[in-house]
This record gives sequence, structure tokens and C-alpha cells, in this order.
Amino acid sequence: MLYKTALGVAISAALSLSVSANQDIEKITITANKFEQPLSDVLASVEVIERADIEASNVRDLPTLLGTQAGIQVNPNGGFGQNSGVSLRGTGSGDTLILIDGVRTGSATLGQKALSNVPLNSIERIEIVKGSRAAVYGSDALAGVINIITRQANNISLDATFGSNNYQNYQLAGAVQKAGLKTAFNAGFEKTDGFDVLQGAGPDDDGYENKNLGFNVNYSDSQLGDVKLLGQYSEGFANYDSGFSPFDSTVENNEFKNYQIALGWSKTYENQSHRIDISFATDDSDNTYTDYFSGDALTSTFITKRSQIDYSGQYTFNSEFNISGGVNWYNDDVSQSSIVFDEQSRDVLAVFVGAYFDNDQVLANLTLRNDDDEKFGNETTYTAAAGYHLSEYAVFRVSQSTGFKAPTFNDLYYPNFGNADLQPETSLNTEIGLTVNYHSTSVDVAIFRNDIEDKIDYDANFALANIDEARYEGVEFSLSNQVFGIDSDLNVTYLTAENTVTGEQLNYVSKQTLNWALAKELGDFDASISMQYRGDREGSVSRLGSYTLFNVAGNYQLNDHIAFSLRVENLFDREYNVVDSSSDFVTGDVYYYNTPERRFFVGASYQF
Repeated sequence: MLYKTALGVAISAALSLSVSANQDIEKITITANKFEQPLSDVLASVEVIERADIEASNVRDLPTLLGTQAGIQVNPNGGFGQNSGVSLRGTGSGDTLILIDGVRTGSATLGQKALSNVPLNSIERIEIVKGSRAAVYGSDALAGVINIITRQANNISLDATFGSNNYQNYQLAGAVQKAGLKTAFNAGFEKTDGFDVLQGAGPDDDGYENKNLGFNVNYSDSQLGDVKLLGQYSEGFANYDSGFSPFDSTVENNEFKNYQIALGWSKTYENQSHRIDISFATDDSDNTYTDYFSGDALTSTFITKRSQIDYSGQYTFNSEFNISGGVNWYNDDVSQSSIVFDEQSRDVLAVFVGAYFDNDQVLANLTLRNDDDEKFGNETTYTAAAGYHLSEYAVFRVSQSTGFKAPTFNDLYYPNFGNADLQPETSLNTEIGLTVNYHSTSVDVAIFRNDIEDKIDYDANFALANIDEARYEGVEFSLSNQVFGIDSDLNVTYLTAENTVTGEQLNYVSKQTLNWALAKELGDFDASISMQYRGDREGSVSRLGSYTLFNVAGNYQLNDHIAFSLRVENLFDREYNVVDSSSDFVTGDVYYYNTPERRFFVGASYQF
């Protein structure tokens, strides 16, 4: 009933819109189908975060930024740099494919990307596509895709921010352009003393540091086409606490070193376009901890080296119909890790093709992909979607897609832990949605269901096996508008996530989430206040209560060159728990990962 009511209200609103209004400038996405499309033509739920949004909010890390979007829940194990579970529509962190400039990234041993280590100063734009996109991107896109597009600054700028827990952040970004050659760059240094992140473990501050550098070189020529060379590098550390170490241990530390470099060429002709990308990436993690029994400090090194080659093309038959397709190859190599895996590399070769129809009334697309995995053989996935323009401003859509996630190297080959007989998890995703864009008001409603089978979990003998099934279903509602000169952004999600084998609710998934932000410009000053509500949910050893947080931000443009910023997080200093760790066998006390108290951040920037 909730789904029907929400969708019915949105459809009624869409049909009642006046046809004399002018539409706002259309936003473009490149992530949904690997070519540029207006958001109104994409038959999926898409969120776009621009650089201007990042700077206006003064948010300090990527997980916090993502947590403001509909359908995303973030479960951090403490403060900056700590492991942060980013859940899209209730699924696990490894069920969302993370791309940087379209390049697959992250650890092939863990099967996910440490988003807390991606510096915000390196980001120009983020595109979030919900629903399985395996037919375009292959494994790991069971719940969707998050594509992080790196910085493409125009003006040279210097920024410095200071805050609670001795937080320091320094940024430099800019660009140099001459004729058809543009070189953009970004650099940053971030450091904090942090706070004690885990109850019942070594009582110490858990600090974080990140040094990063990136560049984006773009050469355009009418005959040659566009050539791009992109690179991003970051290194640093995060102290952490572990419930598996002795109580008084304080050596727990994770040092990371990540980089990627990509070379791309693209060319558009009258009715066709072609693109080739070659990339190399490394995810390097040195994890130091104390052995619980011997008391010795040990270090484990996990290194993923990934090579990737992509070709994609598009052929336009006429104004209503085009096809696109491509070939994708990548290799994951973990041979330089300190753990000796039985298999140390894996190749995947894939081909995909999609057909897209749009006659200004009816939209339809069908995409097919086959992945030939060196370990698992062939996996075929599809996305089928159709849409209808209810009016000039409203599009109704329906889609169904399949996906899969290959087991990680840890799942398969970790000594005394892995199971080499594991098979990929598979998914079936269905969505019905409506998008309305009218003047300064936009509405999006999505009703979704995602069934995942052959989920990997521990069986009765504490061995990994394909034994679980899960269903994630719910409704998302987003509304952006302007009233009395105040910009309002609201999104609400109702979600259930259930293990369909046991009937139990899945851990760390709130049924109700709400994000609401209000912003106002007053000349050279702008201010915003945001609210975040999370309903109660099951933890690993306890039931976690609901909580509501408020944050405020402000920016003042002193002149053409100098600006100041402010952000206060957890304005009312609310005590709350997001993730539980363990319980005391004797007293029954539950130990939680600590969450930040009220925090202040002030900054200044200079534009040359």
C-alpha cells in the first residue's frame, strides 16, 4: 500500500503540471550506459553529486557525503580513515561496484574499495546508478555503480581547513590551458589525531593521514580526437582498534598506498563514436596488529594490481535509435601479497551490446553482456527497460536486470579459510519509477526489489558456502525544490532486507532513513542546515537504536579571491551507536564503535 500511494501521488503531480513552463538545464550522466545521456533519458535511478555540492556542504570525507543520498546507509567503524560500510539499498559494501574515472578499483582480496581513503579534494563529480548494472560493467554491480570522476579544476585555488581532534586539511587545485591542451591538477594533505574508535579495546586516539596527488591531461584535435592521460595517487595510514587483539594493544595500524593511471582516446564521427581506455591500478595495504596469543606485532600485506583495457563504441542510425557495445578485459593479480594464495591472478574478458530507442514519447533499451571469467567460465547478464513520457516533464519507467558477484581471492583461497568450490552470487533486480522535472522542482520515486541468491556465508561447520538468499525491497522518494528562496532537498527511503532462508532481518539495515537539507543564499553568504534520521536496526550482537543528527554549514565570499567556510557536525552533541563489535561473556556488556561528538571545522580558500 505504501508503494502504491507514493507512486500514485507522484504520477498525479506529474500529470497536473502546466505545459507552458520552461525546463531547467538538463544534467548529463556518462556512467549508466558508458555514453553521455541526459538524466531524463536514463531508465534507472541516478544521483549526481557535483563539485559545487561538495564545496557548499563543507563535508570532510566521502562516506559522509554519500550518506546524504537516497538509498545509501553508511556504517563507519569510528572516525576519519576507518572502515566504513557503504550500503546501497541495503546490500553489502562489496555489492556496489566502485569506479574511478570509469576504472574498476579496490581490493580483489576483500572485494571492495576503502572509500574512506578517497580524498574529497580529488573529486569533481560522483555519479550513482542504482540497480544492477552488470550488463554494462560485469561483476560486483549487484546493487549499482558509484563512479568517482576526478578533479577538472579551471582556476588555481588554495584551501586550508582546521577542526576538532587537531584536524588539518590543505588543498591545491588548478589548471593550465594552451590551445587544445589542458592540464588540471590536484594535491592534498589531510591529518587528524582522531579519537578512540572502539570500546573494550586499547584506550588510545586513532589518527589518520592522507597525502594525495592527481592530474588530468586532455588534448583535443579535430582530426585526432580527444586524448586523455589521468593519474591519481594517495598514501597514508589509519590507526584503528581491534576486538581480536589484547585489550591493551595500541599497535593496530593500516598503511595504504593506492594509485591508478589511465590513457584514453575518443573520437566522434557523423553517426558513430569510439573510445579506447588502458589503465593500471594498485591497491596496497599493510595491516599491523597484535597476535592475541603470542602478543607479537605482526604485519600482513595485501596488494592488488589491476590491468584493464576497454573499448566502447556507439552507432546512431537516426534520431530515435542507436546501438552501443564494447569489449572489456581486466586482470587482477595478488601475487605480491604476504599471504600465499593457491591462485594468484584472474583474467576476465567480456563483450556487451545495447540497443536504445527514444522517440520523445516511448523509451526502451536492452543490454546484454557475457563475461568469460578464467575461474568461473561464462556469466551472461541483461538489462531490459522501458519508459513513457507522461508529459513534457515526467517519465515513467520500469526495468529488470540481472547481476553477479564473483567470490574474492580471500573467499576462495585464504589459507584454512577459503573454499575453492564457491560459485558467484547472482541477482535479479526489478524497479518501477517516476521522474518529474518542472522549473526548480524535481521529484523521483522508485519502487525496487533485488533478490540475491547463492550468497556466501558460513555453514554449520563454520566453512564458507553458497547457502544464503536475500531479498531487498523498498521505496525511495526524493524531492528538490525552492520555496521563498530556500533550496530544499529531501529524500526518504523505506527498506526491508531479509535473509529469505532464515526469515531474519539483515544486520545494519534501517527500515526508515531520511535526509533533509535546507540552504539559503544571502548575497555573499550562504548557509545550510541538514538533518539525518536513521531508524533502529539489528547489529551483530544487539539491536541498535534510531538516531537523528543535525549539521550546519556556511560560506562567506569576502571578495573575488578570498572565501571562508564553516561546518558543525552533530550540532546537538547527540550520543548514538552505528556499529556494535562484541559483548562481554561475563557481564553481557555490549562494546560499540564510538561515533564523533560535536565537531567544528573552519576553513579559508584563495582563488588566483
